[in-house]
Amino acid sequence: MSEKFYCMTTILHKLDRRETVTVQTLMNDLEISERTVYRYMQTLQASFPITYDRKRRSYVFLENYSLGKPTITVEETLALALSKRLLKSFGETMEKSIQSIEEKLSIKKSEFPKHIVLPEIEIPAHVGIHLNRINEAKHNFQRIEIVYKSLYLDEETVRKVDPYYLFSHEGFWNLRGYCHLREDFRTFALDRIISLTVLNEHFLPKRISSEEELSGSFGAIIDGEQVEVVLRFDPDIKPFILRKKWHQSQKTKEMEDGRLEARFTVNGLEGIKQWIYRWIPYVEVIGPEELRIEIREELGTAMNRHNA
Repeated sequence: MSEKFYCMTTILHKLDRRETVTVQTLMNDLEISERTVYRYMQTLQASFPITYDRKRRSYVFLENYSLGKPTITVEETLALALSKRLLKSFGETMEKSIQSIEEKLSIKKSEFPKHIVLPEIEIPAHVGIHLNRINEAKHNFQRIEIVYKSLYLDEETVRKVDPYYLFSHEGFWNLRGYCHLREDFRTFALDRIISLTVLNEHFLPKRISSEEELSGSFGAIIDGEQVEVVLRFDPDIKPFILRKKWHQSQKTKEMEDGRLEARFTVNGLEGIKQWIYRWIPYVEVIGPEELRIEIREELGTAMNRHNA
């Protein structure tokens, strides 16, 4: 072992043990010159988070850095196992990333607890690939080009899109981005993207808030005029409605007849309409009138089919 390597290793161990480390103490302990101490410290600071603490009058590691292997608590092990299980469906790249973290932490592979049951979420391989490419493009502010086939139109269109954020709803991943074909923001379901190319074109992002946009959506539907929806639920179904907050704007009150009234302010009616159908026949649409009429007509069509 060379003298230089020995000296720098000794300095690191002193820092790790939280000893007082100064130029003078190192000169005395290592029997080296002041100039050599400064040279060694400069070399170490290039690779380790070392700074001089004026209050302690000593060199120290930053942010509780330690050379030792980290101790993983039971809660942290569970968090890692949950992450590993959930990210497994994103494809081989994500799974390898978790394995790499385990190796860096020098811990055994985190096994998922058998007493916790999670639904199996299978994401198609091409969706996982799209996720990784979009994430990289967003990080570098690069434009993407996609061949897209929407659920509502039986045709493929080529779009140039500036990616802004990704969000998941009921197991489906969606991209929110600025569509140059429509000259406005649009939502794209990743499973409907036929092909995706990251372009060598960069964009200057506009100021939009994913939190604000999603707060007005009901489900994956973001676009649409803001409208207030008023619903009334039968007494038997009240506990299920009150069990969680289905939307940020949700307001409820008890009616004199025992029913529960719920009000929502949402962007467009399509998203909440699909949710309303979950509670039929225990729900009545009070407003807006156009939604009440639309649901009545659709229910009439369904009844005719079942009476045939």
